[in-house]
Amino acid sequence: MVFVLMVILLSTVLIPRMPVDILPQFKKSAMQILTLYPGMPAKVVEKDITSRMERWTGQSPGIEKQLSKSIMGVSIVTNFYGEDVDPAEAMANTSSYAMSDMYYQPPGTLPPMVQPFDPTASKPLMLLTVSSNNKSGKELYDIAYYTLRQMLSGVKGIIAPAAYGGSKRRIYIYVDPDKLEAMSISMTDINKAIQDNTTMIPSGVAKIGDINYGVDAKGMIVHVKDFNDIVVCYRNGKPIYIKDLGEAKDAGAIQTNIARVDGKEQVYLPIFKRPKANTIASVNAVKEALPKLAERMPDGVKLNVIFDQSSYVRNSISGLRNAGLAGLLLVAFVLILFLGNFRTAFIVGISLPLSVFFTFIVLYFTGQAINSITLGGIALVLGLLVDNSIVVLENIDKQRNEGKSLKEASISAAQEVSMPVLASTLVIIAVFVPVMFLTGIAKFLFSPLAITVAGAMIGSYIFSLTLIPVLASLLLKNSQNEEKRLFKGFHNYISNTSKKYEKLLVKALKNRVPILASAFLLFALSVFLLSQNAYELFPESDVGQMEIQVRTESGTPLENTEQVIIQMENIIKQECGDELEQVISNIGVFYDLPAAYTPNSGVQDAFIGVQLKEDHNISTKQYARRLRTIFNTKFPGVECSFNTGGLITAALNEGKPSPIDVQVKGNDLSVLRSIAEDIRDTLRTLPNTRDVRVLQRIDAPAKDIDIDRIKAAELGVKPVDAIKNMVSALNSSTTFQKAFWIDENNGNHYYVGVTYPQYRIDEIDVLSNVTTTSELHDKAIPFRSFANITDSSNPVEINHHNLTREFNVYANLDGGDVGRVSDEIKAIIKTMEVPKGYEINFEGEVNVISKSFEELALGLVLATIFAFLILVPLFRSFRQPFIILLTIPLGFIGVVFLMKLTNTRLNIQSIMGIIMMIGISVSYGNILVDRINSLFAETTDMSNSILQGARDRFRPVLMTAITTIFGLLPTAIGIGRGTESNVPLAIAVIGGTFMATLLTLFIIPILYSLLAKPNNAQND
Repeated sequence: MVFVLMVILLSTVLIPRMPVDILPQFKKSAMQILTLYPGMPAKVVEKDITSRMERWTGQSPGIEKQLSKSIMGVSIVTNFYGEDVDPAEAMANTSSYAMSDMYYQPPGTLPPMVQPFDPTASKPLMLLTVSSNNKSGKELYDIAYYTLRQMLSGVKGIIAPAAYGGSKRRIYIYVDPDKLEAMSISMTDINKAIQDNTTMIPSGVAKIGDINYGVDAKGMIVHVKDFNDIVVCYRNGKPIYIKDLGEAKDAGAIQTNIARVDGKEQVYLPIFKRPKANTIASVNAVKEALPKLAERMPDGVKLNVIFDQSSYVRNSISGLRNAGLAGLLLVAFVLILFLGNFRTAFIVGISLPLSVFFTFIVLYFTGQAINSITLGGIALVLGLLVDNSIVVLENIDKQRNEGKSLKEASISAAQEVSMPVLASTLVIIAVFVPVMFLTGIAKFLFSPLAITVAGAMIGSYIFSLTLIPVLASLLLKNSQNEEKRLFKGFHNYISNTSKKYEKLLVKALKNRVPILASAFLLFALSVFLLSQNAYELFPESDVGQMEIQVRTESGTPLENTEQVIIQMENIIKQECGDELEQVISNIGVFYDLPAAYTPNSGVQDAFIGVQLKEDHNISTKQYARRLRTIFNTKFPGVECSFNTGGLITAALNEGKPSPIDVQVKGNDLSVLRSIAEDIRDTLRTLPNTRDVRVLQRIDAPAKDIDIDRIKAAELGVKPVDAIKNMVSALNSSTTFQKAFWIDENNGNHYYVGVTYPQYRIDEIDVLSNVTTTSELHDKAIPFRSFANITDSSNPVEINHHNLTREFNVYANLDGGDVGRVSDEIKAIIKTMEVPKGYEINFEGEVNVISKSFEELALGLVLATIFAFLILVPLFRSFRQPFIILLTIPLGFIGVVFLMKLTNTRLNIQSIMGIIMMIGISVSYGNILVDRINSLFAETTDMSNSILQGARDRFRPVLMTAITTIFGLLPTAIGIGRGTESNVPLAIAVIGGTFMATLLTLFIIPILYSLLAKPNNAQND
């Protein structure tokens, strides 16, 4: 009783302190190296930055694979490490190699940023919007990036790495190109003048007389308008000021990213979960900090949380909890029904919540969280938790009937069944031992389930042999006749059924061969049906969210892309109506740190997040179908992809946007594109594929400027000066030479650059008219005099996989399962001819499915072997454990037929259910064979021992099977939104338990009669 009180007390204290999440923590680490060189074309980034960074950081020990993405001015290299590599070690090694590579990077490359990357947390937990009615996008971005991000750095468990929307604040000197040409002044001259006139050099201290003075030589310009008074040069003894050539303005950088929330342009911060943090705690931490953050915001600035992923997690956990409680009530009802007495039902039933409490204690001390897998595991064993107690209590009743006192019966009954109960418990635990041999996602999902089941069964075993005998001796009456029994009609029905069962068993023993042949045929049929069954990685869930990735034609300006997105937003509002909660759009990309956290590769790209209300009646997939049809019709030439998977799919698929990912690897981009387009066109012909597209593009419009160096030399033009002037005209001088200005109001520094006004860049001949100074002539020399400007094209994005160039063909599905469609695609691709040096591979969910199923198949085999090895010493026989193991295919029949009946796909969860079914089936066979052995040892009459043993175990086996099935019934039905993930697991166990129970009661006695030795059955 002291132990019981300790369990109750500990669980009460520990459960509220346990983290809550949707999935277990995946222990694999990854590091992301972000390197920037503003304005550099993607092809040059790939060659000069990405490839070098890959080779250097790829030397870090423990790397399993390496992915990279090169877009204009941005290189992103991601190194994935094995689960045995400590994240701190991975970070240290990656940082060391990345910094040592800086020596070989092109001059002007910014130092790399190395940061942890969680492949299972590629979607933000929430979005924190920053809005105002009286502040510009430039001001809001400033507040979000400099102020709010800094404040959030102290919030536990989260990272807010980037801000989206608005524009970066810049101090630009907008110059008039006509005035520059007239005065023969270049933009580099102006930039040099700025560098000479605004500087920060510490002046130190000076001892003047008897006093030390701190000297502050104010080299920085204080007010933006003062830049206009900088002297650029002298002409005929007269100073030429910046104001004579243009105007200094507090401006914004050329906007390459727009964020829209519910139709209005805003700025938002995506909040990501840090590695090893959990969703609920992280979201709660942000929400708790929000009031204080809001107080520190400037007047008129509002903060708002949108797209809160924790609501789905909470709903899922709540649904699983409710399913568990419903299962608990059903088990309690079955106990009262079968035991016919509230006292006996209470004695057995008390072990159930205590075992659950014990499980949570085990989970806490093994570092597990409350999540869909651990709660599913508890729901899985609810019915099993009372099995041991039922066996003990049944034996106490039996010994009371033999004339023993209640106390004696309680002690001797517990001692007598301790070994069979131990065997049943160990067998169920043993089927999860193979988890130590698994790797990858299968291990991360399976380990918490194994710990949960093992903890629950250990708790059940302890309480059944300690608490149950004690409570029986205290609460039961000495004579069963004194106890009032309920549901007498039901008990009479069970008694009559038991007699009918005995008669049927006699007939079955006389027709052993036909019955065994029928069972074998059923098993063969079930194997065939399973081979034809649809399969997937993880059950689909309706998360109430979708992400629509949109790609307009290459070269589309940001404002044109925005117009397309505005039209799409209006259609979404029309179609979703009252069930729409929120729409957020992210258009283009900041060519900076934010580029690492967006699927967009340029201003032609966008993604739209759609949040439905929690009580939406129409499924997210149905809305996706409707919108896909409309978008494909109204926006020809625009690629759209609909992702409705949510957090779980993103986590299991390492953030890939689609379940089908066909990878084409090779060297030449044009050949890769050609192969990828052939695959794309083929996949589009399949009936169940949707949104088939090639991720990489190589057709972004470009202008090539080839300087004729002989002409340039004749004109006295230095190519380096010419290029700097061209860059200044189009993107400002901040790209290659940064001057900066400090705003004394907030202490932030901002870059100062020289550039053309936007309206002058829009002119057709702008490139040829850009001028540079000459060392031989007094007048400015335009580019048309020494350079040839031609039209060209550039890659938008270049990806590598383990140093090799790669093109991805992505496809979504509608109406088919990923497994079957993948098999179809593989068969098609095998027939395709690929040039030498090129290869086609499958990755994404298909690859994860293949690896996970292989791992779980190994687990299935090992679980069977471990169960056998446990039974051998207990029965001191190889033959009898073999008889018991033959219940496994019997249970398998039930699994497959119920999956077919309920249209359940084969996935990780259903395979886990099959493995669990092994333990349950073997435990039932163990109880039956153990009883037959006991009787056989006493009478040496095999036939009577089989019949008597089967009759004695009919009621407890039936009762334990029904408690198992009823305990899982609410989970199998899928009560509550977000509980879909555990439905296949419950269905597999229910189907296996039902059929294993039904056939065990007939097949095991038949096999025993055929295979057991006639004499000395205990030692064969």
